[in-house]
Amino acid sequence: MLNGKGISALIISTWLFGFSSGLYEIMFPLYMDHVSISLMEIGYVFTASAIFIAFLSIFLGAKSDKYGRKVFIALASLLAGFSYFFTPQFKSIGIMIFVKILFDSAVAIRNAVFATMVYEQDRSGFLVYYSKVSGLEFTSQALGLASAGLLINIYGYWLPLVFSGLLQVIGFLMIVFFFPEQDVSAARRIAKTPGEKRMDKSLNRGLMIMAVSGLVVTIGGSATHCFITPMFFSKKFSLSPEMLSILMTVHRLSLGIPMLFSSRIITVLKKFSYKSSLIIFTCIQGVFTSLATAPSDFTTSAVLWLLHDPAGASVWLPLRSYIVQKHCNDETRGRDYNVVNFVSSLGNIIGPFLAGYFGSININLPFFIGGLVIILSNLLLIPL
Repeated sequence: MLNGKGISALIISTWLFGFSSGLYEIMFPLYMDHVSISLMEIGYVFTASAIFIAFLSIFLGAKSDKYGRKVFIALASLLAGFSYFFTPQFKSIGIMIFVKILFDSAVAIRNAVFATMVYEQDRSGFLVYYSKVSGLEFTSQALGLASAGLLINIYGYWLPLVFSGLLQVIGFLMIVFFFPEQDVSAARRIAKTPGEKRMDKSLNRGLMIMAVSGLVVTIGGSATHCFITPMFFSKKFSLSPEMLSILMTVHRLSLGIPMLFSSRIITVLKKFSYKSSLIIFTCIQGVFTSLATAPSDFTTSAVLWLLHDPAGASVWLPLRSYIVQKHCNDETRGRDYNVVNFVSSLGNIIGPFLAGYFGSININLPFFIGGLVIILSNLLLIPL
């Protein structure tokens, strides 16, 4: 179990990472638009980065089984910092691909080790701990999103992005000096919770199902998020950067705050079926995402769109992570989890490309089609 100092270091680094990534979520696509990079080219930037990250994630999981999780969590902060430092210095699409790869590498590294690290620390309390720390990160992202429009208006892009880089250096130092990691070999021998079966070293059927369904849901999710979210509301309703910041802040809070309490809902769902609950709440997200394209006024569209997280993702995200962890083998947990992540992350290659392509035809299409894809992904969970 983590001690008090370790928990504090993890919380502070998570908060700083979330705040800076929230700023970046709005600033990066707006900066590219500011330097006259087209919508289709922005799609290429996100797609190129996703191709690189997909293959990075599977490598990370296996290495974290060998070297532990701490070094990778620290590295994530450092890479994010470099991305923030470099972004406002250049204007070419080639450099934008490079800095996006740096940022996405940081996110991929955190995703590769964070859930596994939490699961190894407290298996029986995983859903509670994972939901709350993730909710904290989403909430800090919301503060970054809230600040983005105002900071752009006052300082432009250079100063806020460089400041974000400095925050990541602080997060890096917090992990390096204050986060105590348990012995790596001991982590792999940790006692199983009652009823948890030992898995073969090969990828089992449950993990294969979660991987393929994850691929499809990620296609839908990335086609309706990443750069297309601010572009949808900016182009369809002519929102200013300040209004976009407010909207994106509410968006992130609509996920972060419910996730702080979603473990209570999941406790109730335990009386039924986690698989059925995963299907239901994933469908809810897809429905609200597609419906957001129907209204012609901003308020109705925004309200429908904002419902997709508190009514859907805040529950199915921790549920999906837990189900994957339950099917992983102890000795290769990092590898198993990230093989699933690798297959799922291939959707991040397809989704942004589809968003750029369909968004160039009609700005409504990425949300509408992406929502339908999210709903259809649940058909793959039926054999689980």
